[in-house]
Amino acid sequence: MPISTKKTSDGKVIVKVDSDLDTIELAASFKDALQTLYDGGESEVVLDLDNVRLINSNGIGKILMFHKRFADRGGQFYYKSPLKGVVKDLFETLLLTKLLKEYKSVGGD
Repeated sequence: MPISTKKTSDGKVIVKVDSDLDTIELAASFKDALQTLYDGGESEVVLDLDNVRLINSNGIGKILMFHKRFADRGGQFYYKSPLKGVVKDLFETLLLTKLLKEYKSVGGD
């Protein structure tokens, strides 16, 4: 599966995406992973997009939707730093780097 999750030592959940988010199927898998975390009561989620080269509007829509859901209940959405390539350009253009908090991993997280 191109999407995995891991709990960090500081209580956040890293959602690692290992493929581009450029199809409806991958965006649906991404949504399902985030929904599972939301339904499970998680409140702080870190997006690890190191292996993502492309994100279409469907993928961006899922990021925005879940950012709002987690924020509405006092949670926070983060992006793992540093972003690179097209993903970095897209996040900066859409001001997602201002909307989401930056997360710099500590140790093995």
